[in-house]
Parts: sequence; C-alpha cells; structure tokens
Amino acid sequence: MSSFKDTAALLKNVMSNLMSSDNNVRTQAESSLNSEWLAAQPQTLLGSLAFLVHQDPDAQARAFASVLLRRISFQNMPNADTKEDERTVWSAVPSTVTQAVKAELLGALKNESDRGARHKLCDTISEIVNHEGEEDWPELITALYACAQDSNALLRESAYRIFSSCAYLLTTQSADSVNTAFIGAFQDSDSAVRLAALQAAVAYILANDPKPRLGLAPMVPHMLSVLEPLYRDRDEAELVEAVSALIEAADEAPKLFSAVLGSLITFATEIGKNSDMENTTRQTALELLVTLAEAAPGMCRKNTQFCQAIVPVCMEMMSSIEDSEEWYSTDVLEDSDNEENYVFGEQALDRLAIALGGKQLLPTAFNFIPQMLGSQEWNQRHAALMAISSIGEGCYKIMRSELQKILELILPFFKDPNARVRYAVCNCVGQMATDFAPQLQEKHHQLVLSSLVPMMNDASIPRVQAHAAAAMVNFAEEATKVVLEPYLDTLFERLLAMLSSPKRYVQEQAITTIATLADNAQAKFSKYYSTIMPMLLNVLSQASDKEHRVLRGKAIECATFIALAVGKETFAPDVARVVELLTHIQQSVADADDPQASYLQSAWARLCKLMGADFAPILPVVMPPLIAAASQQPDFAILDDDEDPETSYSAEDGWEFATIGGQHIGIKTTTLEEKCTAVELIVSYAKDLGVAFLPYAAEVLEILVPLFKFYFHEGVRAAAAAAVPPVMLAVKQSGDEAALRRVWGSMCDKYIAVLGNDDDDTFTMQLFASFADVVEIVGEQSLTAEQMQGLVGACVEQMNKYYERMKTREAARAAEELDEDDEEQLVEEEMLEGLAVDEVARALHAVLATHGSSFVAVFQNVLPIAHKYLQEIDPVARQWAICVFDDLIEYAGPASAQYASEFLKPIGQALRETGAPDLRQAAAYGVGVMAQFGGDAYADFVVNAALPAMLEALARSDARDSENIYATENIIAALAKVLRFYAAKLPDAKALLQTWFKALPVCADEDEAPATYEYLVQVLSEQPDALLAGNDPQALKHLVKVVVEALASCSFAPELAQALVSIMQKTMASLDDSTKASLWASISPEQQQALQSKGYI
Repeated sequence: MSSFKDTAALLKNVMSNLMSSDNNVRTQAESSLNSEWLAAQPQTLLGSLAFLVHQDPDAQARAFASVLLRRISFQNMPNADTKEDERTVWSAVPSTVTQAVKAELLGALKNESDRGARHKLCDTISEIVNHEGEEDWPELITALYACAQDSNALLRESAYRIFSSCAYLLTTQSADSVNTAFIGAFQDSDSAVRLAALQAAVAYILANDPKPRLGLAPMVPHMLSVLEPLYRDRDEAELVEAVSALIEAADEAPKLFSAVLGSLITFATEIGKNSDMENTTRQTALELLVTLAEAAPGMCRKNTQFCQAIVPVCMEMMSSIEDSEEWYSTDVLEDSDNEENYVFGEQALDRLAIALGGKQLLPTAFNFIPQMLGSQEWNQRHAALMAISSIGEGCYKIMRSELQKILELILPFFKDPNARVRYAVCNCVGQMATDFAPQLQEKHHQLVLSSLVPMMNDASIPRVQAHAAAAMVNFAEEATKVVLEPYLDTLFERLLAMLSSPKRYVQEQAITTIATLADNAQAKFSKYYSTIMPMLLNVLSQASDKEHRVLRGKAIECATFIALAVGKETFAPDVARVVELLTHIQQSVADADDPQASYLQSAWARLCKLMGADFAPILPVVMPPLIAAASQQPDFAILDDDEDPETSYSAEDGWEFATIGGQHIGIKTTTLEEKCTAVELIVSYAKDLGVAFLPYAAEVLEILVPLFKFYFHEGVRAAAAAAVPPVMLAVKQSGDEAALRRVWGSMCDKYIAVLGNDDDDTFTMQLFASFADVVEIVGEQSLTAEQMQGLVGACVEQMNKYYERMKTREAARAAEELDEDDEEQLVEEEMLEGLAVDEVARALHAVLATHGSSFVAVFQNVLPIAHKYLQEIDPVARQWAICVFDDLIEYAGPASAQYASEFLKPIGQALRETGAPDLRQAAAYGVGVMAQFGGDAYADFVVNAALPAMLEALARSDARDSENIYATENIIAALAKVLRFYAAKLPDAKALLQTWFKALPVCADEDEAPATYEYLVQVLSEQPDALLAGNDPQALKHLVKVVVEALASCSFAPELAQALVSIMQKTMASLDDSTKASLWASISPEQQQALQSKGYI
C-alpha cells in the first residue's frame, strides 16, 4: 500500500489534532476528517489508516489508526439520499481497497510489537471478519493458526484474542484439533496467552449448539488450570478476567462444570474468604458459584458441600460492614454501594436462596444466625438480621411454618442498643412482610406492629425512624383493611409527627407511608383527609426550590393516592386546586433528571381514574410530555476496552455496560424505563377515558405499533401490545366506522409481520392476544383475504416452532438424558408454550368469529399443522387442533364439513380419554357446536359415534370430581344442543332427555350454563311431562335443586334469571309442606344466602 504513504502522512496530522486537548483544534480536525476524507475520498481514508496501522513508527499512532479504521469502516456513508442508498464505508469502497487493507492488517498482525497497539489491531480484524464473514477473508484463518503456534507470545495471544471475538471461525474446524490446540494453550508459558485462550475457549463453547457443547466437557478441567497460577502470583486483574469468562460459560453451559464443581467450590470460596485480596476479586470468585447455582440448581443441590462452603463466606462478607459518622448525620439517603462486600454478600445470599430453596440453604444459614445474633459485635447481629431478610423469599416454604419462632427471635432487636442493628431489624421485618404475606399480616400483626410502630417515634436516630416507616409500607401493601384499621389512628399520629422532622428524607418517607395507608384504607381514610390534604397542598405550593423536588414528588404521589382512596365526592373541594398545582409544577419541570416528572405522570393517571370523562380537559397538559417520553429513543455508547465507562457514563445515571468483542457497549436503562412507564400509562388513560381519548389516538398508535419491534426492552414491547386495543376501542366508541377501518388497515400488516417472525414466546403470546382483541373491536370482515392468509401463515409458523420443540423434549426424555434442572426448565418451557398456544388459538377464534364462512378457504392452510398435532400422544397438542376445528364449525357452519374427515375420528377418541379432561371438554364442546351450527353433515357422527362416548363419560363415578367437572358440564351442555337440534334423528329422544335432566346442574362452566338453562326453560314450557313424569316428587325436588344451584352460582341475564326463579317458586308451591321443608333444609346455607343477596327469594 505504498500508494497511501503520502496521504497517510497528511492524515496523521489530522489524527494528531483529533487527540488535541484544545476543543477548537479537535473540532476542526473532526470536521476535516468527515468532509475532506470520509465524504470526499473514503477509499483513501481507509487505505491510509491501514498503512498507518502497519507502517507508522509510533505505537500510539498505530493504535489510534486501528481504532479509527474500525469505527469508520462500518458506519454509514454520509449524504445517502434515500434509505436504499445507505451503505457502510467498507462496502462503498472498491474491493481492491478492502483487499489491500486486509493485507496490510495481516502484515501488522505479524509484525506489531506493542501490546496495546496489537490489542487494538485484533479488535479491528475481529470487526472486519464479523461483518464480512470467513469466506471473504480465507487468508485469516491460516494466519491465525500460524500465530497460535508462533514462538512470539504476542502473536499467540493475538490469535486467541481474535478467536474470542470470532469463535465461529473455530466451529467449522475439526473439534479434536481445536480442543488439542486449546489444551496446549492453557499450559502456555505466558499468562496473557493462557488468559486469551481461556476467553476464546469460552466463546467457542458458547458458539456451539447445546448438544455439541456436551462433548467439550473434557476441556473444562484444563481451562481451570489457568486460574491457579494467577491466584498464586496474585495477578488479580487477570484472575478477575479469567473468572469472569468462566461466569459467562457457567451461565450458558453450567453442566460442563459438573465434574469439576468440587474443585471450583474450594477454589472460589478460598478466594472469597481471603481478606487480603481486592473486593472485586473476592466477589467475582463467589459470583461464579452463584451463577452456577442459578443456572443449574439441581447440580449444585446434589453437592452437599455447596451451601456449606459458600453460605459462611457470604455471612462473613455481610459482617464486614463498618460504622461511620456519616451514616447518622447525612441529610441525603443514597443506595448502598454495590461494590461493598457486605452488599454483595446480602445479594448473593438472596440469589442462592431463590435458586436452591430452603432445604439445604436454611439449615446451613441457621448454623450461624443464632450465634451471630448473640454476638457482642454489632456488625455480627446486623449481618444475621440481614441474612434472615435475604433468604426469606427463597426459603419461604420452610420458613413460613416457623414464622412465629423467627419473629420471636428477631423482634427483641428493635430494642438493641445499636442503631444500625435496629435499622437492620426494620429492614428484616419489612422484607418478611413482603415475603410472607399475607400470613404475617393476618396471624402476627399484633406481634409485629407492637414492635415496629414505636420505632417510628425514634426521632433521635432519623434513619431508623424513616426505615421503620418504610417497613410499614411493605406491611400495609399486603394487609387487609380489617387488619390495619385498628392501628390507623396511632400510625397517623406518628406519621404526622415525622412530617415535622428536620431531616427531609424522614418527611419524604412519612408522605410515602401515608400514601400507602390511604391506598389500603380507601374510604376509611376520609376521617384523616381534612388534616393531611391541606399539609400536602402546602408542600406543593410552598416547597418550590430544587432541594425539595423529591419531597414535592412524594406529596404529589400522596395527594393523588388519597384522592383515589376517599373518592370523587370527598376530593371535589380540592380537585381544582390540585390540578392547578400539578399543572404549574409540570410547566416548571425543565431538567431531564427532575424526579417530579415521573411522579407527575403517575399522579395524572390516578386523577384520570378518579375523574373519568371529567379529566378530558386536562389531557392537553398531560399528553405532550407523556407522548415525548413514549417516543424517546434509547441512548447508546460504544467504548474501547481500555476506556472506563464510569468516567463519562455513571451507573447512577442509569448506564449499564456489557463487554462484547473488545468493546464496552452501553445503554441508558433509565431512558428505557421512562419509555416503558409512559406506554403503560397510555394504556391506563385509554381504558379510563374511552372515547374522550380519541384526539390522541392516531398519534399514539403511530408510536405504539413500531414498538412491537423495540427489542431493547421487553416491557416496552409488552406495554405497546397491551395499549393498542384500548386505544382502538376509543376510536370505535367515536362511532366513526371509516376511521376505525382506516386506522386498522394501516397496522394490520405490521401486526402479522411480527407475529410470524418473533422468537420471544412471552411477547408473541402477548401480541397474539392484542391482535385478537383488536380484531374483535374492529368487527366483521376486518381482514382482507391476503391478511387472513398472512395471519394463518404466522399462526402456522409459531405452531410449527412449538411442535419442533415438543418433539425435541420428547426425544430428550425418551433418551433419559435429563437431570432435575433440565426437567424443571422443560416444564417451564411447556407452561409458557401452553399459554402461547392458547393465544394463537384465540387469534384464530377472533378471526373466525368475525369472518365466518369467508375464512373457510384459508383454513386449508391450517390442516397440515393440525394434522401433526392430532397425531400426538400429548393431549394438550390434540386439544389445540380440536379447539380450532370447534371454532370453524361454530362460525362457518355447514361449510366446515369439507374438513370434517380430518377431525371427527380424533374427536371421537378424545371423548373416551379417561386421563385428559381438558381434551374431553374440547371434544364435547365440538359435538355441541356440530349439532347447533353444523347441519345434517355431522348428524351421523354425533348420533352414532359421539353420543355413546359422551354417555359413557357421563356415567363415570368420578364425573363430577373437580378435575372432571368442566368436561362433564360440557357434555351436559352438548346433550342439550343435540336434543334441541337433532331430536328427530335420535333413536330415543325421550330417554336421552331424562338422562340429560338427571345429569344437571351446570354451574362451574358459566359459559355453557345460560344456553343449558334456556333449554331447560323451553322444555318445561313445551313438554313438562317429558321431564317431570306427571309431577313425580323426585323429579320436582331434583328440578328445584338444580335451579337453586344454578341461580346461586351463576350470573344470568335478567330474563333467564326471572324464568328460573319462577320455575323454582312454582315448583316449591306445588309441594306439600313437609316435602317443601325437607327440600329447603337440604339446600346449603351458602346457597340460601346467595339467593337472598341476589333478590331471588
């Protein structure tokens, strides 16, 4: 690339200026780079940079040239006129230039002598091969193999550094040769090579599919050999890097560590206990074990040493907390520093308990807790209390039976002489109030509150006082009104006193606790309203400086919670003033980090819920910032591996970073959370306002639908899917059918495109549900033929995916290659997929219900996947296919018969399934709709095949057991439809009618009950003797019982309910007094009370 020598010298001057400390010089250099080089001569720019990477004598210049080459090559070319014109710089330059660049980089790979510059070079090579692919750079793999075997350690390290970023290069090679190379590299004489090889090996493991990974297990013991020299030499920086790499492997492929788990436990806990080492090193070592516990809890439970080794290390870390004067004197509360060992110990113990459960962890923890509680050292007592609060959620099943004893153990520490310990017991009780709700509140409220409430008086230690009030929030959130009401007077007395505290954080917590109590007390809060609301309004109007923004936000929250609790009438005198104050505050919010903004968003939503349509005039104030928050794009940052993210992108500001391919990739998560909250609030406004939300519907829908592909945040996608139906309902309620169809037409295809291609089962389920809701809202013929085809294609795509997973699970179970963890994971997958399958069926149901026979032609595309599901042993699979056919019959009527041959035999078999009541229920429902909607085409099957099977199921001794009741009641409902629509085709309709009558009642399935009892009313009106056999006393008594049970259990339309009441009353009147009395006595008090409460008697 000698042709770039002269231009490289010119470019180097620009690069020097780019690194200038003078902002003006740096800005001019950036402008020159972009306009004179990137836009005008991109091929010269890339060629010159590559020349500098290889040929420049200055290592810093070579490193900087590598960084620029990587950053510039794959950014878009400037001045693209259209989206189609967009190309990366790399793809825009001639191939002769890119080939020359790659040749120069390979030369640099061989000759670079500076480690820092070499690292940047490796990152650049990795970036190019990841964008281009191995096939476009065949010389690279040969060069890397040569480097890996070179006598120069720098070259060996470079090979593995590149492999760690481009592990797929190795997956195409012989597994044996790759393993052999790695094992040799783990024993390399240079520690940097060993570390790079370990990182590459982890990347190689993760690049393989799960099954081939298992064959890599023999390599793992050799990987661990890299750790010991680093620990021995106290090379903590590289030790942390090595263990961090293993954490990645443990998270994705924990079973590979099964054979070495004992060694890992010993090694990691030895580091964790070593107080001479840095906190980060100790925590990273324990993080490896915690990750294994979360990824493979069964494997870790089987090792009896696991809990015994790691729990005491966590407890020791928790005891390392130190006292400081600042803790007592601070005016601003900040979250605990996550880098502190005591914080890590608490979090680790919490995660271990959730992962492993209490059977092993709890006894181990309580080997230490009582002794620590009895210690003279305050930090030991503090650690023991924090340990109890940490393990409660994970050990719930065991601890709940000992809750009284545990509370008696910890509550005396509310009187501990040390304030930090009293703080810890407040924390412990608050966490237990959440973990053991509602048991703790219902059974132990007096014991707990008699200790907790007095702590809210401890003004001498404001942090303890505030934390006691915070614990009260947890307690109240899960307590019933009945439990909390006797304590309200005392609580408000304490909280009002706290509002006068000189510490602002005490005032803020008092306001939060008052809001929670108001939310719990609801109307009973009215007695305190006149005292507290004026104080809150005073805060909102007077506390206007920046220091009081959080306090004012808490007051906003509290005032609107109180308004929602006491109701519209009580709040009415203050509503105008509150709206005025909130509007003024919102207009004063200028800073992006002003906490009042988020409080205002939620507060407006509460007022909307309270005010309903009366809130509509306030929407012009509320919606602009909400729409802005929902529209904001995520903030990203990409840094090199030697740049410290904390310098410019603090975690306190919401930045989170992950290291990928030698770069720190960061995203500002607070922006994502704000966006998610905004979209969730749109759901709330649309639901509460209905048609009053119409002025914002179009703008909001333009924001929501693209968010189906907002892959940065699952919550945003879910909220967007949930928001579309209520917004569309607002459009429908306006009465403008043309607008409704027009809006739907613009989004339907976008729905379908995502439904067919999304791999997130949870979101797919949510989006199918959203689609079904919207189709039902838009109504008949809302999809074109092409869109119906598209939807069916999406449904089939998802169902094929679920089918393949089902077969994979079956194969794994048949091969007996699953352990406890694998089985737990498969069960979770099955549960989630079951829910997703239900939503796919519901989407098809919605389209069938609104399109009827016009869907019949499209249904043929469903047949192949339905056929596969019908052949399965799994009853859930067959149930899905039968439910879809049920819908086809119900909504397409006789036209569905063309597909009947595929389904009738499986439906007949399903009716005789003894161990699958849900499947039997679906089949019985299908028989009912065949009779009601299917016409003569189904008569032969119903009468000669289905009817005998249903009567057999009805005669079972366990037919009315809880697991069978829905299937049984669907059979009874189906018999009513058969009698009603196929009576002339039955060999003995009168006998079947008697069988049906004796099988009543239908009460559990409220969907089927109305039609069943409508038929009962019809028969009693038209042919009463057919049921009652001339007023046979037993028949009359049975009639009263089934009517009473239905009226007591179900909600009927007024006309049907009145008809049933009339039947009950007339039948009772026809009985003699003795029979009437004994019959009424046989009706349960609960049923009698239900009849009275509904006004039937």
